[in-house]
Amino acid sequence: MKEKLKLIIGVLVILLLLGGIGFVTYQGIAKETDQQKNPVATFELQDQGTIKMELYPEYAPNTVANFIALIQSGYYQNKVLYGKDDICLYMGRSAEDQTDMPKISQIDNSVEAGSDADYEYEINGEFIVNGFEKNTLRHEKGVISLNRYDYSSYGLTEESYNSGRAQFSIMMDNASTLNGVYCAFGRVVEGMEVLENMYQTAQIASSEETASEEEDGSIKEFATMPVITNATVETYGVDYGKPEVHEAFDVQAYLTELYSSYYGNQ
Repeated sequence: MKEKLKLIIGVLVILLLLGGIGFVTYQGIAKETDQQKNPVATFELQDQGTIKMELYPEYAPNTVANFIALIQSGYYQNKVLYGKDDICLYMGRSAEDQTDMPKISQIDNSVEAGSDADYEYEINGEFIVNGFEKNTLRHEKGVISLNRYDYSSYGLTEESYNSGRAQFSIMMDNASTLNGVYCAFGRVVEGMEVLENMYQTAQIASSEETASEEEDGSIKEFATMPVITNATVETYGVDYGKPEVHEAFDVQAYLTELYSSYYGNQ
């Protein structure tokens, strides 16, 4: 009887130990899973609906940090979804002023708005041809990608690659030609049907370019631009810090200097 009792007690002890180990393991896995949650941005579009975008810092950490900082600063409030082409929608511009770009004071509280230290900024492009090889995220339908300028006609490759700011595109089709040359940094996880509806029903604004725009499937400006009434981001307690930035390249000043130099030598 005593031997049987000892056996039962021994089995119970083993079960309790296994249960404890299992609980600790589960807690560790759950904690690790929580830590691995990617940030999710939510944009509410007036009279249209809501879209949610999962951001991928593992592919483009500085671009994600910049996007989060801009959302948290309120930068995207009342910005618009302003145009499309045959593969994507364009979002994040001011409806009234196309030249309205983010300034350093909007992502850095230590810089006073309008002061000498305040300036329009850009970030380096996190994509393969710019030497950033870890970004292998493909431009597939639903993926979001940071817009940048193209100064290649002036031979300004570095300036082109490192000219991303705040405006971004949402892929409405697969776009393999953008892979490795633009920075993909997230994906729409909710509300794709909202975007599809806008993409299919958008009306073009009155323009002299109407004919050419209709031919290539692009609309540089919608007749009615859907407004971002609210933009928030859930980071699940992770601080992604301030993005690394540099002063924006002034292409007009560059061209003015170039022309002055050329004609001055005639």
